[in-house]
Amino acid sequence: RPKRGSAGNSSEAPVHFRIYTSKPPFPGGLPPPIGLPFMPGGPSGGDDEDGEVPTLERRLRAAGLPAEAEEVVTRELRRLRRMSPMHSEYSTLVDYLEWMAELPWAPPESPQPPVPLSQARAQLEEDHYAMDKVKQRILEFLAVCHLRGDTKGSILCMLGPPGIGKTSLGKSVAAALGRPFHRVSVGGIHSEAEVRGHRRTYVGALPGLILQAVKKCGAANCVIMLDEVDKLGRNSYNGDPSSALLEVLDPEQNGAFRDHFLAVPFNLSQVLFIATANEMEGIPRPLRDRMEVIELTGYTVDDKVAIAARHLLPKQVALHGLSPGQLSLGEEELDHLISGYTREAGVRELERKLGALCRAIAANVSEAGEAASEAAAAAAA
Repeated sequence: RPKRGSAGNSSEAPVHFRIYTSKPPFPGGLPPPIGLPFMPGGPSGGDDEDGEVPTLERRLRAAGLPAEAEEVVTRELRRLRRMSPMHSEYSTLVDYLEWMAELPWAPPESPQPPVPLSQARAQLEEDHYAMDKVKQRILEFLAVCHLRGDTKGSILCMLGPPGIGKTSLGKSVAAALGRPFHRVSVGGIHSEAEVRGHRRTYVGALPGLILQAVKKCGAANCVIMLDEVDKLGRNSYNGDPSSALLEVLDPEQNGAFRDHFLAVPFNLSQVLFIATANEMEGIPRPLRDRMEVIELTGYTVDDKVAIAARHLLPKQVALHGLSPGQLSLGEEELDHLISGYTREAGVRELERKLGALCRAIAANVSEAGEAASEAAAAAAA
């Protein structure tokens, strides 16, 4: 064929052929396709029995999800199987399914039996001095729980000055019921998302503090203490957290609590909520109407002397590495310490003063021991 653009030239262009006589590299044909490890179907993909997706599926099947949550999880698992691990939403979806698998959706099949009332009374008397009316109200509450078999409809609020044992009373209630206990500090919270959780459209989204506490307890019938409920943040542009707590603390509504992260109802009716506060004025009125307030008054001087002798002084002596014989205070010394150096309703300042005495004694004991060691070394030399 003549070249284009050369009318007078009829010579043809040379054609070169290359012939290979070696054997083909794959005599039996091409090998089967091998998936990449970071793609679905690869060596570590979701088709393996030990892969990430089958493991999640087994955990979700054993979680005992309700019907609505199971439908959502099935749909999300179907999306996860079709999604590449390199996708930006893959890790978010895996985190969501892990949260769904780890939350306790039903009470334990063999819960720990509650403590008998006589033992609970003895435990309260041993752990807390005075406060007879408060302890009697707690025992009445425990008796009702034993008869009914649940704690639905009871939201307690311990109201009193700082340092009088509100948190320790909540722990005693959890121990008497045989349930796990978790404390959530809600003071200073300024966002509704801290209670209801963040939506999954945000980076690093998590459930709210309530569901995080339930997950840490590992039981749907746990005891959660909402500490400093009178110090909730207000006038925030991110929502009112006290309004978000209304659904949590309402026995008629918390059976279908909907967290923004989960987007499915979660049953909080088996959870016993105990709130603490220092002042009644700081609690919003709608939130106050959903709680039964138990007022705790301050201790007298005689009460503080007994508490210091029975609890605080032995605790500080052991904490500073002293023996009981190295520091002993009688009633007169404790009375003088309380009347002259502590002016409070609780016993926190008294505990700090006892700690200061223990540190001074510990310094004297250490110096005396070092002097004796140096004298013994000098005598030996």
